[in-house]
Amino acid sequence: SAEERPVPPDALYFRGPVLSRFDGQEWQADPMANALEKGELRVSGAPVRYTMTVEPSKRHWLTMLDAVAQTPQAPPGAVSGRIYRNAMLQWLTQRPITDVLRVEAESHINFSYGPLENSPELNRYRMLPSGTNARTLEMARQMRYSPELAKADTQTLVNAALQKLRTGGYTYTFEPGVVDNINTADDFWFDSKEGFCEHISSAFAVLMRGMDIPARIVTGYQGGDLNPVDGYWTVRNSDAHAWVEVWMQGRGWVRVDPTGAVVPGRIGQTQRLAIPRGALASAMGNFVSPGTLQQLRAAWEAVNNRWNQWILNYSQSRQLSLLESLGIEAPSWTDLLRLIAGFIG
Repeated sequence: SAEERPVPPDALYFRGPVLSRFDGQEWQADPMANALEKGELRVSGAPVRYTMTVEPSKRHWLTMLDAVAQTPQAPPGAVSGRIYRNAMLQWLTQRPITDVLRVEAESHINFSYGPLENSPELNRYRMLPSGTNARTLEMARQMRYSPELAKADTQTLVNAALQKLRTGGYTYTFEPGVVDNINTADDFWFDSKEGFCEHISSAFAVLMRGMDIPARIVTGYQGGDLNPVDGYWTVRNSDAHAWVEVWMQGRGWVRVDPTGAVVPGRIGQTQRLAIPRGALASAMGNFVSPGTLQQLRAAWEAVNNRWNQWILNYSQSRQLSLLESLGIEAPSWTDLLRLIAGFIG
């Protein structure tokens, strides 16, 4: 729930784990890279102040809207414990989030972070396993040393790679199939030419590293749905996303979302692919229109959100004040328990 100016949909990036170690098939977090990263954050403009209600995930990840400069505030005694930020700009909790958690935060949509000058630590983000993705590396070499790009800066090279995604016949799909080798980037660029955000971002990062550009993958969420009933944004698992960060001289780490080049509506208009429906959903669709189902869902989520806020907001004194407003004189905990029992009944 934003308290002030609305955030454009294409700026709704909620940051999670950063992956920088690549074995040819999988990306993983690199503890050494996190230890070496300086994590200098530079912000500009007025922040967006908001309250976020986080569902239990049993993980330490607190996926905040990029980028939060000051520590998000949780209620005293929250089960999550201390909230802190690592060098990759990811916010974490001391203990896993096992209950509904409400945090208040300020995010800066306009920000930059990371070193502004080249340094040996950035070489970790150029590394690729030997003997893998040979065709992608050859394409990177040809692009990097082509006559029109031989003296190009990093932004120009990034734009050229994005243009290849726009015009090369690549598609966005939830069913890309299984690649049974360690040349996953080769498969995307030259064979299947399809995948979802993880496939696209992985292939793009490999291409960047092949051109000697530091690159890594950021996971989290992008977009969400604005509930017309109560004005809150809902971010679901279907909004999970992966994008790329590349390092540029004088700018630091810069977000590049290659999925937007393949399917622009996924980012700017928060469009989602339709997941195949099961038998129950198909049967419901025969009797209830999709618009009605969306309205029912929005109403239910608004009620659920209001209940969560009531539970999270009401201290003992405010709960007893509620009983007084209901006409109960000198209310006690016994009266509160009776009222709750009545609601349950």
